[in-house]
Amino acid sequence: MKDLHIHIERGPCTEEWLEKFIDKACQMGLEEICLLEHSIRFKEFLPCFKEAKEYNLYQKKWVTEKSKIAYSIDDFKRTAEKIRAKKYPLKVSFGIEICYFEQHQDLIYELTKDGFFDYLLGSVHWVDNWTFNQRKYQWLGRDYDNIYTRYFELENSLVKSGLFNIIAHPDLITCHNLYPSYNLDETYKTLCENAKNSGVMIEMNTSKGLGVNSQFFEIAKNTGVEFSTGSDAHRVEDVGRRIKEVTDLISRK
Repeated sequence: MKDLHIHIERGPCTEEWLEKFIDKACQMGLEEICLLEHSIRFKEFLPCFKEAKEYNLYQKKWVTEKSKIAYSIDDFKRTAEKIRAKKYPLKVSFGIEICYFEQHQDLIYELTKDGFFDYLLGSVHWVDNWTFNQRKYQWLGRDYDNIYTRYFELENSLVKSGLFNIIAHPDLITCHNLYPSYNLDETYKTLCENAKNSGVMIEMNTSKGLGVNSQFFEIAKNTGVEFSTGSDAHRVEDVGRRIKEVTDLISRK
């Protein structure tokens, strides 16, 4: 069992703090975990959010507040190296969940090309610099069909970019239970085929269920994609949340 999506952000980037997550993972019987941060937590990634920051006042405030507490990626690497030098009952990997901005692929590559991280998770949290998932009211007056079309264009761009190992919560666009007028079967199939051809895993994220919806899951499984599993934990107590259930679901014939 693997939990490859664990955020450490609610505490200091120290060995002592990270070992709380490791201890919990051992209690949950996990074989591997990936400890990570959102890309906005690192100063070096802040230029990726330039356009999003200027999109509207809400986003300007959000990005500004996050920027105030950002720290250096080198600090994270130093702590990771200390953890890697120790022995634990399970494999401890490190990564980043990177907000994918198509226009900033070059910067993402430059910041990750050293191969330090075990996993790079790509996430579409922004549709052309607009944050669709933070507040439902932001969808008022918008064209759902256009939003979905562009979202999955970005998802396909992400998997074909060659930058990532995992596409995190690939159906995040459904977070507010707002849907387009058209059937999504072909949309899901295209993404799954591109993910398989690009060697990118599709994440079954257990933060609000057992991963992608059943329609998406069946298409992904029939396409033959490789799945990753992640709790998306932001607290120690959520490490390993429903990982056994989702692992059993994936392995079920």
